Amino acid sequence: MNANQETKINMYRATQKHCADNAAIVATVPAFQTAFTAYNVKISAIIAAAQQEDLATKGITIDKADSKKSLCRLATDIASLIFAFASANTNKTLQQEVNFSYSDLLKTKDDILGPRCQNIKDLGTVNLIALAPYGLTAASLTALQTEINVYQQKVPTPRNSAAQKKTIRENLKNLIKETDSILKNQMDKTVIGFKATDPFFVSTYKSNRIIIDAGKSVTTLRGSIINEMTNSPIYSAAILIVETSNKTNTDASGAFEIKSIPAGLYTVTITASSYKTKTITDVVVKLGQNNLLNSSLQLDIA
Repeated sequence: MNANQETKINMYRATQKHCADNAAIVATVPAFQTAFTAYNVKISAIIAAAQQEDLATKGITIDKADSKKSLCRLATDIASLIFAFASANTNKTLQQEVNFSYSDLLKTKDDILGPRCQNIKDLGTVNLIALAPYGLTAASLTALQTEINVYQQKVPTPRNSAAQKKTIRENLKNLIKETDSILKNQMDKTVIGFKATDPFFVSTYKSNRIIIDAGKSVTTLRGSIINEMTNSPIYSAAILIVETSNKTNTDASGAFEIKSIPAGLYTVTITASSYKTKTITDVVVKLGQNNLLNSSLQLDIA
């Protein structure tokens, strides 16, 4: 997902939350409610597509990286035994064929690593009897072969996933177009039906519909934490955004600010010595804005 799509989706989510938070008002204009129902379906599909794209990109890469590390460890161990055997027998050719450290193998290109490790395994097989005193076993060679096979199956996966990602991205692009159509041609038109009875709902709706250029401003979450009974500021209260692990502490005036965080819907926990921990869900952080979160804590007198 590119930056422009992320910015637009943040606008979608903000608009969605505003309407969901005012369900009773939305229900008074059936045409708007019908459009909003269709809008929710599209957003769910967009989120699912974005998750598919992320999995196709990151999941495969991480899986292959773990397999590569495992293969390199096994191959290095066996190569070391063969190298020691070759050195003892002044076999310089064999030494050179297995003279690889773990970092050497890890830096090897994907399409070369498999054959290189296969060569190490084959050399171990050919010299298995002579290598027995060095600790090489048939079981260790079998384990290496298994890792080679597993890794080789994963090597072409990123290339094959390119077509899958292209399909997902095209689907995402189409879903965004369809969502835009619902917003512009239905919801933006029928929201006028609330103008006379709920003007504040309409004005907030229009504010949420604004797409902010993230490149021109910083996304922050700021606010202040006070004592619920005395309204006095709480110093050194810990503010944690659970989903991103961004955290900070309040200053002497009870104020805090967390900068450069991704836009989204978050859970925030607030903790302070002698106070009860507070968890706030569904905190909306809008892209490119100074998002405000003020709260209070109760003294823990238990």
